[in-house]
This record gives sequence, structure tokens and C-alpha cells, in this order.
Amino acid sequence: MSEPENNPPQPAEFAPNQDAPPVSTINGATPRPVFMPETFTGAGREWSDWAEQFEMAADVNNWDESLRLKFMGLLLAGRAREVYSGLSAAAKTNYTLLKDAMGRCLDPCDSDDWNRASFSSRRRLHNETVREFGIALRRLVARAYPSADLNTQDLLARDHFITHVGSGDLRISLRSAKPATLEAAINLASELELIRGLENSHLTQDAKVRGVSEPKSKSDEQMEVLLGVVEGLRQEVKVLQTAVHAFKSNLVHPVPVQAAAPPPPPQAVGTPGNVTVKREAMEQRGGCWECGCNRHIRRNCPYLQGN
Repeated sequence: MSEPENNPPQPAEFAPNQDAPPVSTINGATPRPVFMPETFTGAGREWSDWAEQFEMAADVNNWDESLRLKFMGLLLAGRAREVYSGLSAAAKTNYTLLKDAMGRCLDPCDSDDWNRASFSSRRRLHNETVREFGIALRRLVARAYPSADLNTQDLLARDHFITHVGSGDLRISLRSAKPATLEAAINLASELELIRGLENSHLTQDAKVRGVSEPKSKSDEQMEVLLGVVEGLRQEVKVLQTAVHAFKSNLVHPVPVQAAAPPPPPQAVGTPGNVTVKREAMEQRGGCWECGCNRHIRRNCPYLQGN
């Protein structure tokens, strides 16, 4: 008779999707999560997208309803936290009610007409990559046309992507290539934008080496005009400051003004008849015929008073 084997039975491998009941606590403590979703602030991301990620994380972490309720309340911040604070006590104590109430407050226009309008008006945002724009269109078209098949949704998203992904040259290149799916259009547009960036960088370097200046944009020209106006104003202010400084210096230290010396008396040149004629002409003009100045008469002449 053979001896029984002493090897203990091996534990079964862990299966995340097994039908075992969820375990909320271990020895009275909450188990450490395998994956923790990011905090939701209500800005820059839709509630439905974040709620879907939260559900996936809750399934991975094997959370029950009570843990889902607690973690959802802890992961709300900013505007979403304000909405959570204004909910009723019944919504805060029931996970299903909490999820529905947050969805009604943060996504109030979740209707077919609103979703179609959101998809039709979606444009590529500033600093948004080509792939981010394509992924956003794929999510919006699924919400706008839920009854359409996947092929129709992909064609709608592809056409919208080609129309609003970039400038005219990029659209012409995409239409000429005729991508069959949205993913093919995203890959082609990413490649074209990468090639354009490389070409622009090489063109800028060649222009610098050859000394050729690239054509300036309208904003650059306006900036140069404004800089010229500012420089002119700076020069005028400098001139005014110099004039004010000189004026203040004259007030503090006035410069004495010397009286101009009277002109020397005219010497009689020529015959006595010419001198007599000259005296008569000066008397007719009302001036002094002694010194020749027209500002006084002969009896007030300083030369006669000094003599």
C-alpha cells in the first residue's frame, strides 16, 4: 500500500472575472486597489467618459457597491465636488442614484439631437494632436448615431475628420489618398503633419544659412510698426527731459545777462555838407543823429551824457 502524498493542494490561480462574490475588506481594512482612476474635476473631460473608466477600475479592483460609492465621492474635485455637495442625502448613500444624479448635473443635454449637434460642431482644438481629434470624433459619432452600424459610424467620423483636421493642403492630400477608414485617415494625417514640420524646419535653417529672410507675417509687420512708434516716443521723451533739466538749471543758477554796449558814434566822413545832410535825414526819421541809433533822440544819447 502506497503512502499518501504529503504535498498540500495548490491554490487555484486568481481570475479577475471569476464569479466569486466581491470582497470589500480584508481583516477589517479596505484592500489596496490594483488601479486607481484619476480625479474628476468637471473641466476638460466629459462625465460619461470618466464614469466609464471608473466602472472599469471598480471591476478590476473588485469593489462592491459600498466601495464604489465611497471612492466615487473621494475622486470628485473642483466643480464636480460642488455638484456632489449639493446632492440629496439619498443620492449620496446609493451608488446608482449618485451616478445618475451626477450625470444629470454634469451632462444635462444627453439627448440624440444634442449629441448630433455636438458631433457636427466639433472642430480641432488648439494644440490638439491629430490622433486626439480622431479619437474624440469616434466617441462623439457613437453617441450621436447609436443605432447606426460600426461601418457607418466610421465613415461619418472619417469624413468629418478630413473636413476639419487642418488647412487646405492637408485636406487635399487626404482626399487624394482616399483613406478607407478613420484610423487610416488619422495615420496619414499624422504622417503628413510630421513631414510638413520637418520641411519647415529645414527651410528655416537654409534661409538662415543663405541669408534669405522668410516673408514676414502680418502680425510681425504690425509688431515692427508698434516698435518703431515706441522708439520715436522714447526719443521725444528724452529730448523733453533734456529741455526740462536745462530749464531747471537756469532757474537755480541764472546766467547774468550783459547789456549790449552801445555802438560807437559814427565818424563824420567826407565834407561838412555831407554831415549836415546826414543829420537832417536822421532827424526826419526821429533817431539820434549823434550815434545813429533810432531808439532815442540826440538829447538822450549816452555819448553826450557821458561826455
